Amino acid sequence: MADATTAPRGTGFARLSWVMLDWAASAFSTILITLVVAYVEKVVFPTGGWGLPAGVIWAWTLAAAMLIGALVAPWAAAWADRRHAHERAVLASIGLGVTGLITLAAMPPAVAWAVVGGVAIACVGFDLSQIFTGSLLSRIASGKDADRLSSWGFAAGYAGGAIALVGATVFVASHARFGLAVSDALRVAFFATAAWWAIFSLPAAVARFGDGTAAAHADSSVGELLAFTRQLLHPSAADGGRFGTLVIGGMLVLGAVQTAIAQFSSLALEEFDLDGEALVRLVLLVQVVALPGAIGIGWLSTRIGRPAALAVCTAGWSAVFVLAWFVQTPWQLAWLAVLLAIVLGGIQSVIRAAVAVGAPEGREGVTFGLMHVGSKLAGFVASLVFGAAQAVSGNPRVGLLTLLVQLLAGWWLLASRAKRPRD
Repeated sequence: MADATTAPRGTGFARLSWVMLDWAASAFSTILITLVVAYVEKVVFPTGGWGLPAGVIWAWTLAAAMLIGALVAPWAAAWADRRHAHERAVLASIGLGVTGLITLAAMPPAVAWAVVGGVAIACVGFDLSQIFTGSLLSRIASGKDADRLSSWGFAAGYAGGAIALVGATVFVASHARFGLAVSDALRVAFFATAAWWAIFSLPAAVARFGDGTAAAHADSSVGELLAFTRQLLHPSAADGGRFGTLVIGGMLVLGAVQTAIAQFSSLALEEFDLDGEALVRLVLLVQVVALPGAIGIGWLSTRIGRPAALAVCTAGWSAVFVLAWFVQTPWQLAWLAVLLAIVLGGIQSVIRAAVAVGAPEGREGVTFGLMHVGSKLAGFVASLVFGAAQAVSGNPRVGLLTLLVQLLAGWWLLASRAKRPRD
Protein backbone atom coordinates (compact mmCIF):
# COMPACT_ATOMS: atom_id res chain seq x y z
CA MET A 1 0.00 0.00 0.00
CA ALA A 2 1.19 3.49 -0.88
CA ASP A 3 1.50 6.16 1.73
CA ALA A 4 0.77 9.83 1.40
CA THR A 5 4.24 10.68 0.17
CA THR A 6 4.49 8.07 -2.57
CA ALA A 7 6.14 9.37 -5.74
CA PRO A 8 4.05 9.67 -8.89
CA ARG A 9 3.25 6.28 -10.43
CA GLY A 10 2.61 7.14 -14.04
CA THR A 11 4.97 8.56 -16.62
CA GLY A 12 4.78 12.25 -17.41
CA PHE A 13 3.07 11.50 -20.72
CA ALA A 14 0.46 9.24 -19.10
CA ARG A 15 -0.32 11.86 -16.49
CA LEU A 16 -0.60 14.60 -19.13
CA SER A 17 -2.81 12.36 -21.27
CA TRP A 18 -5.10 11.76 -18.29
CA VAL A 19 -5.39 15.50 -17.60
CA MET A 20 -6.16 16.06 -21.28
CA LEU A 21 -9.18 13.76 -20.94
CA ASP A 22 -10.73 16.35 -18.62
CA TRP A 23 -9.66 19.18 -20.94
CA ALA A 24 -11.27 17.46 -23.94
CA ALA A 25 -14.54 16.35 -22.32
CA SER A 26 -15.34 19.66 -20.64
CA ALA A 27 -15.82 21.30 -24.03
CA PHE A 28 -18.91 19.13 -24.50
CA SER A 29 -20.33 19.70 -21.02
CA THR A 30 -19.95 23.48 -21.34
CA ILE A 31 -21.44 23.65 -24.83
CA LEU A 32 -24.28 21.38 -23.71
CA ILE A 33 -25.60 23.75 -21.02
CA THR A 34 -25.36 26.83 -23.25
CA LEU A 35 -25.50 26.38 -27.03
CA VAL A 36 -27.02 22.90 -27.30
CA VAL A 37 -29.94 23.72 -25.01
CA ALA A 38 -30.51 26.97 -26.93
CA TYR A 39 -30.43 25.08 -30.26
CA VAL A 40 -32.89 22.43 -29.10
CA GLU A 41 -35.35 24.81 -27.46
CA LYS A 42 -35.13 27.80 -29.84
CA VAL A 43 -34.38 26.21 -33.22
CA VAL A 44 -35.55 22.59 -33.22
CA PHE A 45 -38.61 23.10 -30.99
CA PRO A 46 -39.35 26.87 -31.11
CA THR A 47 -43.04 26.29 -30.35
CA GLY A 48 -42.68 22.94 -28.66
CA GLY A 49 -43.25 19.58 -30.29
CA TRP A 50 -44.91 16.19 -29.91
CA GLY A 51 -47.54 17.92 -27.77
CA LEU A 52 -44.92 19.05 -25.23
CA PRO A 53 -43.20 22.36 -24.40
CA ALA A 54 -39.58 22.65 -25.51
CA GLY A 55 -38.35 22.77 -21.92
CA VAL A 56 -40.04 19.48 -21.11
CA ILE A 57 -38.52 17.82 -24.20
CA TRP A 58 -35.07 19.00 -23.11
CA ALA A 59 -35.55 17.84 -19.52
CA TRP A 60 -36.84 14.44 -20.58
CA THR A 61 -34.02 14.00 -23.08
CA LEU A 62 -31.47 14.49 -20.31
CA ALA A 63 -33.50 12.24 -18.00
CA ALA A 64 -33.54 9.48 -20.62
CA ALA A 65 -29.78 9.82 -21.07
CA MET A 66 -29.24 9.55 -17.30
CA LEU A 67 -31.47 6.46 -17.12
CA ILE A 68 -29.65 4.75 -19.99
CA GLY A 69 -26.29 5.63 -18.47
CA ALA A 70 -27.36 4.30 -15.07
CA LEU A 71 -28.44 0.99 -16.64
CA VAL A 72 -25.30 0.57 -18.75
CA ALA A 73 -22.64 1.86 -16.35
CA PRO A 74 -22.47 -1.08 -13.87
CA TRP A 75 -22.12 -3.68 -16.62
CA ALA A 76 -19.58 -1.67 -18.60
CA ALA A 77 -17.56 -1.01 -15.44
CA ALA A 78 -17.61 -4.69 -14.42
CA TRP A 79 -16.44 -5.68 -17.90
CA ALA A 80 -13.59 -3.15 -17.75
CA ASP A 81 -12.46 -4.43 -14.33
CA ARG A 82 -12.55 -8.09 -15.40
CA ARG A 83 -10.63 -7.46 -18.63
CA HIS A 84 -8.32 -4.73 -17.26
CA ALA A 85 -9.70 -2.68 -20.16
CA HIS A 86 -10.22 0.76 -18.62
CA GLU A 87 -8.24 2.44 -21.41
CA ARG A 88 -10.37 0.81 -24.09
CA ALA A 89 -13.51 1.60 -22.12
CA VAL A 90 -12.74 5.31 -21.84
CA LEU A 91 -11.89 5.56 -25.54
CA ALA A 92 -15.05 3.67 -26.53
CA SER A 93 -17.12 5.98 -24.30
CA ILE A 94 -15.56 9.05 -25.92
CA GLY A 95 -16.24 7.55 -29.34
CA LEU A 96 -19.89 7.09 -28.39
CA GLY A 97 -20.14 10.68 -27.16
CA VAL A 98 -18.45 12.10 -30.26
CA THR A 99 -20.76 10.03 -32.49
CA GLY A 100 -23.79 11.46 -30.73
CA LEU A 101 -22.50 15.00 -31.08
CA ILE A 102 -21.78 14.52 -34.79
CA THR A 103 -25.29 13.14 -35.24
CA LEU A 104 -26.68 16.26 -33.56
CA ALA A 105 -24.64 18.45 -35.89
CA ALA A 106 -25.32 16.50 -39.08
CA MET A 107 -29.08 16.25 -38.83
CA PRO A 108 -31.18 19.26 -39.92
CA PRO A 109 -33.53 20.73 -37.31
CA ALA A 110 -36.53 19.25 -39.12
CA VAL A 111 -35.39 15.74 -38.17
CA ALA A 112 -36.19 16.38 -34.53
CA TRP A 113 -36.06 12.77 -33.35
CA ALA A 114 -32.48 12.40 -34.64
CA VAL A 115 -31.43 15.63 -32.93
CA VAL A 116 -32.86 14.45 -29.62
CA GLY A 117 -31.27 11.04 -30.09
CA GLY A 118 -27.90 12.62 -30.81
CA VAL A 119 -28.06 14.67 -27.62
CA ALA A 120 -28.97 11.60 -25.55
CA ILE A 121 -26.19 9.46 -27.06
CA ALA A 122 -23.61 12.20 -26.51
CA CYS A 123 -24.66 12.57 -22.86
CA VAL A 124 -24.43 8.82 -22.25
CA GLY A 125 -20.95 8.74 -23.78
CA PHE A 126 -19.87 11.69 -21.67
CA ASP A 127 -21.11 10.12 -18.42
CA LEU A 128 -19.41 6.79 -19.16
CA SER A 129 -16.16 8.53 -20.07
CA GLN A 130 -16.14 10.25 -16.68
CA ILE A 131 -16.44 6.89 -14.93
CA PHE A 132 -13.43 5.41 -16.71
CA THR A 133 -11.38 8.59 -16.48
CA GLY A 134 -11.77 8.38 -12.70
CA SER A 135 -10.97 4.67 -12.62
CA LEU A 136 -7.61 5.31 -14.34
CA LEU A 137 -6.45 7.77 -11.68
CA SER A 138 -5.24 5.15 -9.19
CA ARG A 139 -2.99 3.63 -11.87
CA ILE A 140 -0.94 6.79 -12.28
CA ALA A 141 -1.15 8.49 -8.87
CA SER A 142 -1.54 7.59 -5.21
CA GLY A 143 -1.80 9.31 -1.85
CA LYS A 144 -1.52 13.08 -1.93
CA ASP A 145 -0.36 12.92 -5.52
CA ALA A 146 -3.84 11.69 -6.49
CA ASP A 147 -5.35 14.86 -4.97
CA ARG A 148 -2.88 17.02 -6.85
CA LEU A 149 -3.42 15.32 -10.21
CA SER A 150 -7.20 15.23 -9.80
CA SER A 151 -7.27 18.97 -9.12
CA TRP A 152 -5.13 19.68 -12.16
CA GLY A 153 -7.53 17.60 -14.24
CA PHE A 154 -10.52 19.65 -13.10
CA ALA A 155 -8.59 22.88 -13.64
CA ALA A 156 -7.70 21.82 -17.18
CA GLY A 157 -11.35 20.96 -17.75
CA TYR A 158 -12.50 24.42 -16.74
CA ALA A 159 -9.88 26.01 -18.98
CA GLY A 160 -10.74 23.82 -21.96
CA GLY A 161 -14.45 24.33 -21.49
CA ALA A 162 -14.05 28.10 -21.31
CA ILE A 163 -11.86 28.31 -24.41
CA ALA A 164 -14.19 26.05 -26.41
CA LEU A 165 -17.24 28.05 -25.33
CA VAL A 166 -15.64 31.40 -26.22
CA GLY A 167 -14.60 30.11 -29.63
CA ALA A 168 -18.02 28.62 -30.37
CA THR A 169 -19.90 31.68 -29.13
CA VAL A 170 -17.78 34.11 -31.17
CA PHE A 171 -18.24 31.99 -34.29
CA VAL A 172 -22.02 31.77 -33.87
CA ALA A 173 -22.24 35.51 -33.18
CA SER A 174 -20.34 36.14 -36.44
CA HIS A 175 -22.51 33.79 -38.50
CA ALA A 176 -23.47 36.47 -41.04
CA ARG A 177 -19.82 37.08 -41.89
CA PHE A 178 -19.57 33.45 -43.02
CA GLY A 179 -22.86 33.51 -44.89
CA LEU A 180 -24.53 31.15 -42.44
CA ALA A 181 -27.84 31.19 -40.64
CA VAL A 182 -27.69 30.98 -36.86
CA SER A 183 -28.91 27.38 -36.89
CA ASP A 184 -26.21 26.37 -39.40
CA ALA A 185 -23.52 28.17 -37.40
CA LEU A 186 -24.60 26.27 -34.28
CA ARG A 187 -24.32 22.97 -36.13
CA VAL A 188 -20.81 23.87 -37.30
CA ALA A 189 -19.94 24.70 -33.69
CA PHE A 190 -21.17 21.25 -32.64
CA PHE A 191 -18.96 19.63 -35.29
CA ALA A 192 -16.00 21.63 -33.97
CA THR A 193 -16.77 20.55 -30.40
CA ALA A 194 -16.85 16.91 -31.48
CA ALA A 195 -13.47 17.36 -33.16
CA TRP A 196 -12.09 19.06 -30.03
CA TRP A 197 -13.27 16.18 -27.82
CA ALA A 198 -11.83 13.53 -30.13
CA ILE A 199 -8.49 15.16 -30.97
CA PHE A 200 -7.49 16.09 -27.42
CA SER A 201 -8.44 12.60 -26.22
CA LEU A 202 -6.07 10.92 -28.71
CA PRO A 203 -2.99 10.98 -26.41
CA ALA A 204 -4.83 8.59 -24.06
CA ALA A 205 -4.97 6.06 -26.91
CA VAL A 206 -1.19 5.64 -26.88
CA ALA A 207 -0.37 6.42 -23.23
CA ARG A 208 0.67 3.64 -20.83
CA PHE A 209 -1.54 3.76 -17.74
CA GLY A 210 -0.31 0.47 -16.29
CA ASP A 211 -2.02 -2.90 -16.01
CA GLY A 212 -3.74 -2.38 -12.68
CA THR A 213 -3.64 -4.97 -9.92
CA ALA A 214 -3.73 -8.72 -10.23
CA ALA A 215 -6.82 -9.04 -8.03
CA ALA A 216 -9.06 -12.05 -8.61
CA HIS A 217 -12.18 -11.43 -10.67
CA ALA A 218 -15.40 -13.30 -11.33
CA ASP A 219 -16.03 -15.15 -14.57
CA SER A 220 -18.90 -12.87 -15.56
CA SER A 221 -20.02 -9.27 -15.10
CA VAL A 222 -22.91 -10.49 -12.97
CA GLY A 223 -20.52 -12.31 -10.68
CA GLU A 224 -18.24 -9.29 -10.57
CA LEU A 225 -21.09 -7.02 -9.49
CA LEU A 226 -22.28 -9.52 -6.88
CA ALA A 227 -18.75 -9.84 -5.47
CA PHE A 228 -18.44 -6.08 -5.23
CA THR A 229 -21.85 -5.82 -3.55
CA ARG A 230 -20.82 -8.41 -0.94
CA GLN A 231 -17.60 -6.49 -0.33
CA LEU A 232 -19.56 -3.28 0.14
CA LEU A 233 -22.23 -4.76 2.42
CA HIS A 234 -19.90 -7.02 4.39
CA PRO A 235 -16.61 -5.15 4.73
CA SER A 236 -13.51 -6.85 6.05
CA ALA A 237 -12.25 -6.18 9.53
CA ALA A 238 -9.36 -4.18 8.06
CA ASP A 239 -11.74 -1.91 6.18
CA GLY A 240 -14.23 -1.54 9.01
CA GLY A 241 -16.94 -0.24 6.67
CA ARG A 242 -14.99 2.90 5.83
CA PHE A 243 -15.22 2.37 2.08
CA GLY A 244 -19.00 2.03 2.14
CA THR A 245 -19.23 5.21 4.19
CA LEU A 246 -17.01 7.01 1.69
CA VAL A 247 -19.15 5.90 -1.25
CA ILE A 248 -22.48 6.87 0.34
CA GLY A 249 -21.14 10.20 1.59
CA GLY A 250 -19.70 10.99 -1.82
CA MET A 251 -22.99 10.13 -3.52
CA LEU A 252 -24.94 12.49 -1.28
CA VAL A 253 -22.49 15.37 -1.69
CA LEU A 254 -22.16 15.02 -5.48
CA GLY A 255 -25.93 14.63 -5.87
CA ALA A 256 -26.52 17.85 -3.92
CA VAL A 257 -23.83 19.74 -5.86
CA GLN A 258 -25.06 18.61 -9.28
CA THR A 259 -28.64 19.51 -8.39
CA ALA A 260 -27.56 22.89 -7.05
CA ILE A 261 -25.76 23.78 -10.28
CA ALA A 262 -28.89 23.04 -12.34
CA GLN A 263 -31.16 24.91 -9.92
CA PHE A 264 -28.91 27.98 -9.78
CA SER A 265 -29.09 28.22 -13.57
CA SER A 266 -32.88 28.04 -13.36
CA LEU A 267 -32.88 30.65 -10.58
CA ALA A 268 -30.76 32.99 -12.68
CA LEU A 269 -33.01 32.63 -15.72
CA GLU A 270 -36.34 32.88 -13.91
CA GLU A 271 -35.73 35.51 -11.22
CA PHE A 272 -33.25 37.71 -13.08
CA ASP A 273 -34.56 37.18 -16.63
CA LEU A 274 -31.10 36.64 -18.11
CA ASP A 275 -30.82 36.40 -21.90
CA GLY A 276 -28.58 33.95 -23.76
CA GLU A 277 -25.54 36.23 -23.81
CA ALA A 278 -25.82 36.97 -20.10
CA LEU A 279 -26.05 33.24 -19.33
CA VAL A 280 -22.92 32.55 -21.39
CA ARG A 281 -21.05 35.31 -19.52
CA LEU A 282 -22.14 33.85 -16.18
CA VAL A 283 -21.00 30.36 -17.21
CA LEU A 284 -17.66 31.75 -18.40
CA LEU A 285 -17.22 33.56 -15.08
CA VAL A 286 -17.74 30.28 -13.24
CA GLN A 287 -15.29 28.47 -15.55
CA VAL A 288 -12.56 31.09 -15.10
CA VAL A 289 -12.82 31.25 -11.32
CA ALA A 290 -13.23 27.48 -10.90
CA LEU A 291 -9.83 26.87 -12.53
CA PRO A 292 -7.66 28.38 -9.76
CA GLY A 293 -10.27 27.23 -7.24
CA ALA A 294 -9.75 23.56 -8.16
CA ILE A 295 -5.96 23.92 -8.03
CA GLY A 296 -6.14 25.76 -4.72
CA ILE A 297 -8.35 23.15 -3.06
CA GLY A 298 -6.08 20.41 -4.43
CA TRP A 299 -3.06 22.13 -2.94
CA LEU A 300 -4.91 22.55 0.35
CA SER A 301 -5.78 18.85 0.38
CA THR A 302 -2.12 17.88 0.04
CA ARG A 303 -1.12 20.28 2.82
CA ILE A 304 -3.77 19.78 5.49
CA GLY A 305 -5.42 16.55 4.35
CA ARG A 306 -8.63 15.59 2.57
CA PRO A 307 -10.94 15.87 5.62
CA ALA A 308 -9.93 19.49 6.20
CA ALA A 309 -10.16 20.32 2.48
CA LEU A 310 -13.64 18.78 2.34
CA ALA A 311 -14.63 20.83 5.39
CA VAL A 312 -13.50 24.02 3.63
CA CYS A 313 -15.47 23.11 0.49
CA THR A 314 -18.55 22.19 2.53
CA ALA A 315 -18.36 25.51 4.38
CA GLY A 316 -18.13 27.31 1.04
CA TRP A 317 -21.12 25.48 -0.41
CA SER A 318 -23.12 26.06 2.78
CA ALA A 319 -22.38 29.78 2.45
CA VAL A 320 -23.61 29.68 -1.15
CA PHE A 321 -26.92 28.11 -0.12
CA VAL A 322 -27.42 30.63 2.69
CA LEU A 323 -26.39 33.71 0.71
CA ALA A 324 -28.66 32.70 -2.17
CA TRP A 325 -31.58 33.76 0.05
CA PHE A 326 -30.36 37.37 0.00
CA VAL A 327 -29.37 37.79 -3.67
CA GLN A 328 -31.48 40.56 -5.22
CA THR A 329 -29.44 41.98 -8.12
CA PRO A 330 -27.47 40.58 -11.08
CA TRP A 331 -24.25 41.88 -9.50
CA GLN A 332 -24.97 39.97 -6.31
CA LEU A 333 -25.71 36.92 -8.44
CA ALA A 334 -22.30 37.28 -10.11
CA TRP A 335 -20.54 37.42 -6.73
CA LEU A 336 -22.46 34.34 -5.62
CA ALA A 337 -21.32 32.60 -8.81
CA VAL A 338 -17.71 33.46 -7.91
CA LEU A 339 -18.06 31.87 -4.48
CA LEU A 340 -19.72 28.82 -6.02
CA ALA A 341 -16.93 28.50 -8.58
CA ILE A 342 -14.19 28.58 -5.95
CA VAL A 343 -15.48 25.39 -4.30
CA LEU A 344 -17.20 23.81 -7.33
CA GLY A 345 -14.30 21.86 -8.79
CA GLY A 346 -12.52 21.50 -5.46
CA ILE A 347 -15.11 19.33 -3.76
CA GLN A 348 -15.50 17.11 -6.82
CA SER A 349 -11.74 16.81 -7.21
CA VAL A 350 -11.14 15.78 -3.60
CA ILE A 351 -13.92 13.18 -3.69
CA ARG A 352 -12.59 11.77 -6.98
CA ALA A 353 -9.12 11.37 -5.46
CA ALA A 354 -10.49 9.83 -2.26
CA VAL A 355 -12.54 7.28 -4.20
CA ALA A 356 -9.62 6.44 -6.52
CA VAL A 357 -7.20 5.61 -3.71
CA GLY A 358 -9.86 4.05 -1.47
CA ALA A 359 -11.45 1.73 -4.02
CA PRO A 360 -10.93 -2.03 -3.63
CA GLU A 361 -7.92 -3.09 -5.66
CA GLY A 362 -8.92 -4.26 -9.10
CA ARG A 363 -12.46 -2.89 -8.83
CA GLU A 364 -11.89 0.78 -9.61
CA GLY A 365 -14.26 0.68 -12.59
CA VAL A 366 -17.19 -0.77 -10.63
CA THR A 367 -16.51 1.68 -7.81
CA PHE A 368 -16.72 4.74 -10.06
CA GLY A 369 -19.69 3.20 -11.86
CA LEU A 370 -21.49 2.86 -8.53
CA MET A 371 -20.57 6.44 -7.63
CA HIS A 372 -21.98 7.65 -10.94
CA VAL A 373 -25.28 5.79 -10.57
CA GLY A 374 -25.59 6.69 -6.88
CA SER A 375 -24.87 10.38 -7.35
CA LYS A 376 -27.41 10.57 -10.21
CA LEU A 377 -29.98 8.84 -7.99
CA ALA A 378 -29.17 11.18 -5.11
CA GLY A 379 -29.50 14.12 -7.47
CA PHE A 380 -32.83 12.79 -8.73
CA VAL A 381 -34.20 12.52 -5.19
CA ALA A 382 -32.78 15.94 -4.31
CA SER A 383 -34.49 17.45 -7.37
CA LEU A 384 -37.82 15.90 -6.38
CA VAL A 385 -37.56 17.24 -2.83
CA PHE A 386 -36.41 20.62 -4.14
CA GLY A 387 -39.41 20.80 -6.45
CA ALA A 388 -41.81 19.72 -3.72
CA ALA A 389 -40.48 22.38 -1.35
CA GLN A 390 -40.87 25.01 -4.08
CA ALA A 391 -44.42 23.83 -4.90
CA VAL A 392 -45.50 23.98 -1.25
CA SER A 393 -43.87 27.31 -0.41
CA GLY A 394 -44.10 29.04 -3.79
CA ASN A 395 -40.48 30.16 -3.31
CA PRO A 396 -37.72 28.36 -5.28
CA ARG A 397 -35.12 29.38 -2.70
CA VAL A 398 -36.78 27.26 -0.01
CA GLY A 399 -35.56 24.19 -1.88
CA LEU A 400 -31.99 25.26 -1.20
CA LEU A 401 -32.50 24.26 2.44
CA THR A 402 -33.14 20.67 1.37
CA LEU A 403 -29.91 20.67 -0.64
CA LEU A 404 -28.03 22.08 2.35
CA VAL A 405 -29.31 19.24 4.55
CA GLN A 406 -28.21 16.62 2.00
CA LEU A 407 -24.82 18.28 1.58
CA LEU A 408 -24.16 18.32 5.33
CA ALA A 409 -25.31 14.70 5.70
CA GLY A 410 -22.89 13.61 2.99
CA TRP A 411 -20.05 15.63 4.49
CA TRP A 412 -20.72 14.11 7.93
CA LEU A 413 -20.35 10.61 6.48
CA LEU A 414 -17.15 11.57 4.68
CA ALA A 415 -15.72 13.27 7.78
CA SER A 416 -16.59 10.32 10.04
CA ARG A 417 -14.63 7.94 7.82
CA ALA A 418 -11.32 7.10 9.46
CA LYS A 419 -8.22 7.58 7.35
CA ARG A 420 -7.09 4.42 5.58
CA PRO A 421 -3.41 3.53 5.23
CA ARG A 422 -3.58 3.85 1.45
CA ASP A 423 -4.75 7.47 1.68
